[in-house]
Amino acid sequence: MKKLYLFFIVGFIFSLFSCAPPTPVPVPTLTRIPLATNTPRPPTATSTATRVPATPTNTPIPATPTPLPPMSLTSPAFQNDGAIPLRHAQRFFRVGNFACFGTGTGRDNISPALNWANVPLNAQSLALVMVDRFEFLGGPKDAEFNHWIVFNIPPTLKGFSEGLPADATLSNGALQAENDYPAPYALGYGGPCPGSEKHQYVFTLYALDIRLNLAAGAKGRTVTPALQGHILAQAKLQAFYQDP
Repeated sequence: MKKLYLFFIVGFIFSLFSCAPPTPVPVPTLTRIPLATNTPRPPTATSTATRVPATPTNTPIPATPTPLPPMSLTSPAFQNDGAIPLRHAQRFFRVGNFACFGTGTGRDNISPALNWANVPLNAQSLALVMVDRFEFLGGPKDAEFNHWIVFNIPPTLKGFSEGLPADATLSNGALQAENDYPAPYALGYGGPCPGSEKHQYVFTLYALDIRLNLAAGAKGRTVTPALQGHILAQAKLQAFYQDP
């Protein structure tokens, strides 16, 4: 009887353990990671290095210098297209078949004063030529008679004073050539001597890029061809003369 009772008790206890709910398995706890937010980034530190400006690719073009006005030639003795005073006319003379006639007193054959301006900066010398333009009877039209030729004038000179001497080399450094009058009237200035006719006289100043390789007292007809190809600028002054 005691064995049966003991068996009953053991079975009851066993039934209690077999009917008990299973021990729950622990679930691992998940740590919640917060979603990323738009957190502003800290400002980037500004460099303290000095910024070197970019080198320009286009080289600046230098300003073009203002060109000089045209070269000018004037005289205090007469206006352009005016009358040459009697004192600048040639005196009476006769040499062989050549004669210079004229009327009126005061013909002193004095070279007129001349002024010029705006000579090109690169001029190496100046030359002055005075001619009488007329028509030979039975000859070519617009012939020229040389009355005065001065060359290798220093380009820094601003003009001539009145009454230059008939010297091959002048004190200002310029050289004079022979005109078309016969000797002894050929060197230097030879004034107008047209007689009763009215003639036109043209003074031309040339700015040259060279000094002429001619000697003082050279033949006047050799000077004009030597100017060709070397003229940088020129200025003209013309006037008329007629015996009173």
